[in-house]
Amino acid sequence: MDAFQREALTVVYWHRLVTTEQVRRLVAPRLSPVTVRAKLAGLRRAGLADRIIREHRPRTWHVTPAGAEVVESAGTVDARAYRLPGTAVAHLLQEHTLDVVETGLTFVDAARARGDECGPLSWTPEVAHRFRDRAGDRRGVVIADAVLHYVLDEAGRRSQRTLFVELDRATMPVARLARKLAGYVRYHDHAPAGAGRRPPWRERYPRFPRVLIVLSGAEQHLLDRRLVDLRAHAQAMPVVSTAAGRVDMVATTLPRLRAAGPLERVAMPLLGDPRWVPVFGRLT
Repeated sequence: MDAFQREALTVVYWHRLVTTEQVRRLVAPRLSPVTVRAKLAGLRRAGLADRIIREHRPRTWHVTPAGAEVVESAGTVDARAYRLPGTAVAHLLQEHTLDVVETGLTFVDAARARGDECGPLSWTPEVAHRFRDRAGDRRGVVIADAVLHYVLDEAGRRSQRTLFVELDRATMPVARLARKLAGYVRYHDHAPAGAGRRPPWRERYPRFPRVLIVLSGAEQHLLDRRLVDLRAHAQAMPVVSTAAGRVDMVATTLPRLRAAGPLERVAMPLLGDPRWVPVFGRLT
């Protein structure tokens, strides 16, 4: 197994499902697609990775149990708490998972172009954040589709940025998507019982991450309509609308991220001024 194959196996393990082209762009964008396909085929022959083939869809890769053991024994990344539960379920997860990877790739591409820092492992998929509800003993949980870390370099001044990424493939009602925003607000505002105890999020993040909603899975005009509807729902929900200044929330579409990159004016704030801003832009 050469260096490319080791890194590719790690990337596929970390993100669960990755297309051949995504592997190339994440690991070695200068390699030819033919070379990347040959190297991934080598991992398959070694029993470390396997592929999902669907008609008219990109070939998608996942690690085998043997491949997972190789990655975990290397210690390059933290062990994941799950395994891919078989190809039948993988088909159901595939489009959503690949769009999360594609979202991360837009940040990787931007970082390479600007000299910032964001690599193939700079986001962690499916991160759970647990807390107790203010009502008492009821437990709350917010599960981000990904937590993404980006180091922005502005004229030599480096700043750490973190995002909670929620991806929706136009599969759920906008009202339900808006309720996810309320979950992030409750997580931010949760105050544990006992004097001097810090909110749970402060144990994990130096500042509360910005919430980024990414819409995909439909034509652009339909995604734009959902975006406008999501902003309207956010402003109509008291628990969300009163969070301006405490929890930053923006939304965009995956086609916009692909076309312009996250550091252009591609994101709409869900509260306050509706003017488009960069994903990390200042909200007024």
